[in-house]
Amino acid sequence: MVQNKLRLKKPPLPLVVAAALLFLGGGILSFWVAARRGQLAKTLPAGANAIPADALMVVALSSDEAQWRRLRQFGTEATQAQFDQLLVQWRDRLLADQNLTFARDIQPWVGPEITLAVLPDVTPATDDLPPSLPAPELALRSNVVMVLPIADANRAQNDLGERLGQAEQAEDAPYRGVTLQQLEGEAEAPLYAAVLSAETAVISPQLPLLKRAIDAYRGGESLVNRPGVGKAFEQLTETRPLARFYVDVPALAETVAEAADPPIAPSRLRAFQAARGLVGAVAVKNRGVALQGVSWLEPGAQTFATGNQADQMPQRLPTSTLLAVSGGDFQQFWEDFQAGEQFSALFPLQADEVALGLQSATGLSLEENLLPWMAGEFAVGLLSPPAGPSDTPPLPNPALVLMVKASDREAATATFEQLDAVMTSRYRFAVDTVDMGGVPVTRWTAPFDSLVMAHGWLEGDVAFFTVGQGIADLVAPSPGRRLAENNLFQATTGEAPRPNNGHFFANLEALSEAENNLLLPPLPQEGLLGSEAIEAIGVTATVLSDRQVRYDMTAILKRGERPDDLPSTAEPAEPAPDPTPAPQATPTPEAAPPAAGE
Repeated sequence: MVQNKLRLKKPPLPLVVAAALLFLGGGILSFWVAARRGQLAKTLPAGANAIPADALMVVALSSDEAQWRRLRQFGTEATQAQFDQLLVQWRDRLLADQNLTFARDIQPWVGPEITLAVLPDVTPATDDLPPSLPAPELALRSNVVMVLPIADANRAQNDLGERLGQAEQAEDAPYRGVTLQQLEGEAEAPLYAAVLSAETAVISPQLPLLKRAIDAYRGGESLVNRPGVGKAFEQLTETRPLARFYVDVPALAETVAEAADPPIAPSRLRAFQAARGLVGAVAVKNRGVALQGVSWLEPGAQTFATGNQADQMPQRLPTSTLLAVSGGDFQQFWEDFQAGEQFSALFPLQADEVALGLQSATGLSLEENLLPWMAGEFAVGLLSPPAGPSDTPPLPNPALVLMVKASDREAATATFEQLDAVMTSRYRFAVDTVDMGGVPVTRWTAPFDSLVMAHGWLEGDVAFFTVGQGIADLVAPSPGRRLAENNLFQATTGEAPRPNNGHFFANLEALSEAENNLLLPPLPQEGLLGSEAIEAIGVTATVLSDRQVRYDMTAILKRGERPDDLPSTAEPAEPAPDPTPAPQATPTPEAAPPAAGE
């Protein structure tokens, strides 16, 4: 009887199997979630699980001194000194006021990278605009949390632990099991620190921000949980980055708009309200610096236009191209520009102003006469003007070229015929047709030969339009040497995917030499971003999906002298020699300066 009761209490075999599978599946799912979270934490910047999810900007900097030394070898003598000074200032920015130095108190035990997170202001955003980044100086002094991964616990205990042991507790009781320490120094405001585990420490100039980091670490919403961030970081292929970063793009756009002169109206920032982010990795290469970035849209109605159709224009432009912008679809580019999509919303010009100017000058409508046949790959180039007679000074030459692969050649031909008539009747230009290597080219020549423009067709239904004396000869029927063969172009775009959605290329060194002949404002030459330090820049965009775009940027830098060690902020700077002659009266021993070595 008892045996029968025991049998009745046994669940049926299918139910046992189902329960076992459910238990096993739940365990596997829990393990996968935990492993996935751990994998993301490793892919993301160090200490990402201690960074609140609403961080506006996150920067993880390599603690490898050799990498920074490689970067410091680039530039002129002046820019190297500027960069060294900048590094020294920011290296101890949060620490110096508390009598701490990075080299002495942190570098001996810290992990391979240090992460700084800028959190939003406590004041809420207004006018339905995204929260903006605080001013950089303010943000990196007050709105920042620094996460310090601990690689050597014993050294950390000896170097920082002793200082924390002498520090006062910020509050009487620990916060969520974590002791909050208050480091006092020369500054009026203290620095707050907490050791979250044997692997992680955090510091911040604001106690509420430190508590928010603890909340995130204790299971709250952290950068690990931010949609799209982990997937984007996983797609970065750089293995030895100097820095990695995450930016809340709406906040960045708001900040750029506020810093612009004049400021950009808030109404033009509506396109940036859609939640989107940007992550990237910066690496030091043999000839300069490379950046690889991935931008994405969080779930919503807005998407990117897919397709990578820009692969021919570097073959069409000559190697003497100084500045070039190319894309896969001019119609799509104009649609984005007109709608204020992407960073075109921050351009100083508006699409309506450009269209109105064209109509006023030619009587043609951009929407009706040009865009319908411009649904193909395009490029705009600024070329090096051809040399004139050696016995005369060079005259200003715009040296511009526009190329578009026509989607409707018949409509394009009709548009050019209308323009020919306008230039003859309204502007009194002489219009004639010449043969350039088998390619018929129509020229517009202003009275007194003050300006020459030309248009024609290249192989593959590619329409071109040039502005400047002798510029048409550089592209028709084909360039003698192509931009794709240019060493600097290859170096700045060679690592990007093929095909892609377009390039931006600037040969700054050659551009600065030719600027007097191009009717351009002078380029900045001095400083870290001047043409004296940067030879060329290349940027390539590639659409990965309807919600992801990849950016590859490379800057070719001039190489300078081998850098010395960075000066330590702990050592007082030597006073500059006094150029004024010494006074005639001999100072008393008490007033005399100490001798060297005292």
